[in-house]
Amino acid sequence: MAGTGQAGGTAFSAEDNDMLLAAVSAQLAAGVFPDQDGTILARLVEGLGDQRGLVRFGFAERLAAIGLPAAPFLRHALRDHENVAVRRAAAKTFTLIKDSKSMATLGEALTEDPDPVVQGSAAGALAELGGGAVPLLLGILEDPQYTAFCKGLAAWALASIGARGAEQLRPAMESLLVDVRCAVVGALGDQIQNSDDQEALTLLHQALKDPSEEVQAEAVTAFGKLQHPRFIPVLAASLESPSLEVRKNGALALMKCRNGAGLPPLERAQRREGDGPLAAVLALATTQLRRSLETGSEDDIRTGS
Repeated sequence: MAGTGQAGGTAFSAEDNDMLLAAVSAQLAAGVFPDQDGTILARLVEGLGDQRGLVRFGFAERLAAIGLPAAPFLRHALRDHENVAVRRAAAKTFTLIKDSKSMATLGEALTEDPDPVVQGSAAGALAELGGGAVPLLLGILEDPQYTAFCKGLAAWALASIGARGAEQLRPAMESLLVDVRCAVVGALGDQIQNSDDQEALTLLHQALKDPSEEVQAEAVTAFGKLQHPRFIPVLAASLESPSLEVRKNGALALMKCRNGAGLPPLERAQRREGDGPLAAVLALATTQLRRSLETGSEDDIRTGS
């Protein structure tokens, strides 16, 4: 694994990089870039270490325009380059190239690179690959050797994939691992929002009865993000859960829905809570919802938008 040293950007001067960028840009514009030229491709990857942000972006754009022929050079840099700026830019460039053959390298970068920016960019590139990356991301969530940070990035990537990974995600709801089920619930919410998938909606309802309070709480949050009046009863029911986290997520979701139907259950929950641990959250949710109803338009209140 590469180290974290930044070591002065690259061995090339700013003038060298500017000349190369201009020459490659002209070739690409003319449609004559020799994409089989490994020397030039490797040199373009080195340009990702330029100390000027706009120039780094320029090199990344040219590599993305070249596309798949540049992928092996970017993979090599992502695995082994000592300059963290190059590794960061290489990972980000994969979000533009979207090369499925680079999936394993991106997975290694997510889990093994010492730089959190590289890890996050690798997760973003995996998310861009869509459903094909779901098994790898689920594997990270299931493997106890990986850190909570890695698992969080994998869960974020799964949620970003959402509906694009529907078929691969659904069986994972049967996983014995809470982290996996939580990640799938987050992705299901996105799926419903984008496609009104009824099977996904059924799975989300089932998650409300999951043995894990963490999964239940994630499901309540997902229902809240759907921002639809028909789910107000689901959120209202969550306020009666024995789980503190579920009740808290339900209160915050009702607050954000800006629907008048959410006010009575919040007020009832506030009376039940008294001065309990959720008193402040319920007071905030009730006050903010009441304020949004007073200041919002009639259409906002009616639709819950």
